[in-house]
Amino acid sequence: MKKKILAMLMASAMALTMTACGGSASQSGSDSTADTGSDAAGGNHKISVILKTLNSEYWQAVSAGINQAADDLGVTVDLQGPPSETSYDEQLNMIETTLGSSDAEALVLAPLQPDVATTAVANATIPVLSVDTTFTSDKLVSYVGVSNEDAAKSGGEYVAEKLGGTGNVVILAGVQGDTTSEDRVKGWTEGIEAGGCTVLDMQYTDAVADKAVTTLEGLMQQYPDQIDAVVCHSDDVAMGAAQALQSMGKQDDVVVCGFGGISGATPVKEGSITATVDIGAYQMGYDCVARALDAIEGKTIDSFYPSDPTIIDSSNVDDFLAKLAEWKG
Repeated sequence: MKKKILAMLMASAMALTMTACGGSASQSGSDSTADTGSDAAGGNHKISVILKTLNSEYWQAVSAGINQAADDLGVTVDLQGPPSETSYDEQLNMIETTLGSSDAEALVLAPLQPDVATTAVANATIPVLSVDTTFTSDKLVSYVGVSNEDAAKSGGEYVAEKLGGTGNVVILAGVQGDTTSEDRVKGWTEGIEAGGCTVLDMQYTDAVADKAVTTLEGLMQQYPDQIDAVVCHSDDVAMGAAQALQSMGKQDDVVVCGFGGISGATPVKEGSITATVDIGAYQMGYDCVARALDAIEGKTIDSFYPSDPTIIDSSNVDDFLAKLAEWKG
């Protein structure tokens, strides 16, 4: 997920892992690793967390939650992530190394390739949890993340209320056939229709801003003066929609709602988009460490711990941006 201010955050991501919760960090080759934790009530258990990357604003927020949980619970966390979300081999190597030679007592994984993760953990002898993105495995004890359908439904309800319970909405989806995209489309539709509005059309954008621009331009021509709101697969897609509306002089006429929260906050503050659905990145990070500790200690845990979606708009964006600044350290 490319972020609007990715360049700034890439510079600060390593600073976060070096400073948060008194931990230490080191980087070599193409991966990043951080150890954080303290000798407290948690018994100084060691948990390995492998994210999709550490080099983005979204994953920086997840990392902040992880670091805070390590400090609060008194555990040691080996936090790792490859340099990008396409560094498949690097992440696989991290998984294999953790399971083969580390002293970690639990593994938390945000898989870049769920099918690969299934194979990689097949012989795991420690509890395995997933965060943000899940996968299928009999070794997986719990998933800590978002229900995309529920989160999108909350966004659809917000948009319907914003329109006063009447109006036409178009959905800019992600990649056709992708489970995440289809779940979000279903949720958007449920929320919009429950609020009394109509889904006028749905088009795929391959989850990229450039295609969102051309797709919405085409829809605006197909449905002249009929589109009251646009709901989007991600904040990047929402920014593409906002660009299309601005080029047509319609930016003040159409409600635009993104999805993700982290990279959508600044556009909301600037007025480029109306709102975004925050999916609780910090909460995911904190909870995955807490649940991993429960698993280590033999406690019964649920198979799914959903984060709580929050709508970020002009009424609360300043508070949310303040939290982001705090997480960045």
